[in-house]
Amino acid sequence: MLRRSLAAFAVVCCASAAAQSMNQTPPRVVASEKLASYWTMINSSVEADAPNYGQNIQQPGCATVSFVVEKDGNTSTAKVQRVVPVGDLGKVALSEVASLHFEATAFNAGKQRVFSWLIFPFNLPADPAARAAVMQKCLIDHLDWKDR
Repeated sequence: MLRRSLAAFAVVCCASAAAQSMNQTPPRVVASEKLASYWTMINSSVEADAPNYGQNIQQPGCATVSFVVEKDGNTSTAKVQRVVPVGDLGKVALSEVASLHFEATAFNAGKQRVFSWLIFPFNLPADPAARAAVMQKCLIDHLDWKDR
């Protein structure tokens, strides 16, 4: 009888946790240029897992990665939305997003979760016009929570 009670309790707890995660309100969608109004990045540096070799990792490029800034300032739900040129730079950008930490701004005193995206540059040329041309290829005007 005790085992049945414990088993039933475990099922109820698991069902309750699943229901809570399913009922969690989606984060506010915030365009990348407005992210700093809600959350400020507090990293003094960003770490990345960069492989020694891979497809197009030595080429000038960029990767756009979407993510959620959680109430504790950590990131979750990271997804590569665009990589130019096609290759392994997206994996590097994902590892960078995983190392990001944010602090809520005064405007976001309630620490509202937000869904946003950033462009990560790689091996950019020195010429400003050439740099801008590479970055332009990863520009995404709008993403929605369904794009996660």
